[in-house]
Amino acid sequence: MISAPGVGSGLDVNSIVDQLMALERRPLDRLESDKRGLEAQLSAFGKLKSALSTFQSALSDLKTLDAFEVYSAASGNEAAFTASADSQASEGFVDIQVVNLAEAHKLGSAAFADTDTTTIGATGDQMTLTVNGQAFTVAAGGQTLEGIRDAINNAPDNTGVSATIIRENSGSNRLVLTSTATGTANAINLSFTGSVGTALNLTDLNAAEDAQILVDGTYTITRASNSISDAIDGITLNLLAETSTAATLTVSRDTESVKESVQAFVDAYNEVRSVIDELKGSDLDADSTVRSIENRLSGIFSQPPSGITSSFSYLSEVGVSLQRDGTLQLDSVALGKAIDTDFNGFAQLFANDNQGYLFRLDSVVAGFIQSDGLIGIREDGINSNIDRVETRIGDMEYRLTLTEQRLRDKFTALDTLMGELQGTSQFLIQQLSALPTPGKQG
Repeated sequence: MISAPGVGSGLDVNSIVDQLMALERRPLDRLESDKRGLEAQLSAFGKLKSALSTFQSALSDLKTLDAFEVYSAASGNEAAFTASADSQASEGFVDIQVVNLAEAHKLGSAAFADTDTTTIGATGDQMTLTVNGQAFTVAAGGQTLEGIRDAINNAPDNTGVSATIIRENSGSNRLVLTSTATGTANAINLSFTGSVGTALNLTDLNAAEDAQILVDGTYTITRASNSISDAIDGITLNLLAETSTAATLTVSRDTESVKESVQAFVDAYNEVRSVIDELKGSDLDADSTVRSIENRLSGIFSQPPSGITSSFSYLSEVGVSLQRDGTLQLDSVALGKAIDTDFNGFAQLFANDNQGYLFRLDSVVAGFIQSDGLIGIREDGINSNIDRVETRIGDMEYRLTLTEQRLRDKFTALDTLMGELQGTSQFLIQQLSALPTPGKQG
């Protein structure tokens, strides 16, 4: 029932229109509810895609055979050298003696009384600096020590020289040139025009030297840098100090890193399962796309690889088992035993580039999350539905605006009419009350 308490005519136009419009808006309310539901679905698919992307990132640590070739390199004398290993390394032992460290060439100038007043050489004098066959020229004559420093450092074609100023005391300032790379090939060669070269009188402070190591007491290796990555397959050596005796470099398989990667894979898969279970119970309840993703992921674990050389067929045999609730569980003891028993077969089971479990999982996940994949297609469909609902909402809001104005005009007119009738009624009552009562004598 519409209640219209009011004054004047007794007609509460605002209340009547508001209550009628509440009825008129019910279809619009349903459309807005539909839109909220679609937006919740879109957000849910975004959450699922994010979880799948995280899972795919975890797969990247193990989905190739090279990813299983993880080695650690240990130096027998870390004061002399440290080492790191990549997938090209091989297990074993190598004796390393650091015979010589690589040094950068350094030159120092004569002393000057100041750095920003005294000019050196004559205007127009030039300095040409050559490093490893690459030369650049700066205008050095007629400049202060600071000016020469800045000209070298700011030269756009600087081929590897750093200039600085050493201030010994208030009356002794020297220009120091240092090659930015070590090794004899990177020594600084100088030539001058005019008198600036004589004035600077640059002399060696530190000679350029190559690094030299002796491997297994037999092989002499010389390089320009103290970081050597091309002497032993898969090994990068960082030389720190010269030694008179050799220290042993031990290269071994880093099984702990492999175990950590497998655990990361299990954790990431379980996170995907958790998200799927959450969405199935809320915004994507009974959604066929989610169930398809769930079935395709779990189905991979029941399909053993074919055509690979391995003593294993299922992940459960290497400690990764599928639970009744769809999650994975890792048995670290079984995993370690599998690694020790048949490492190559273990690696093939996971990362064979056609049949490995992780290779197949990665391919399936890529099909889910790529722009034209299963989730992308579903998102496009939801967005299209949202666009259609928004169009209908816009149309309906326009029609409701017109309807409200029409109702307001009608009831305002009715209110005016009733007010007029009420005034007429009161007038007639007054007139009638003034008439003499029949049969009454004055």
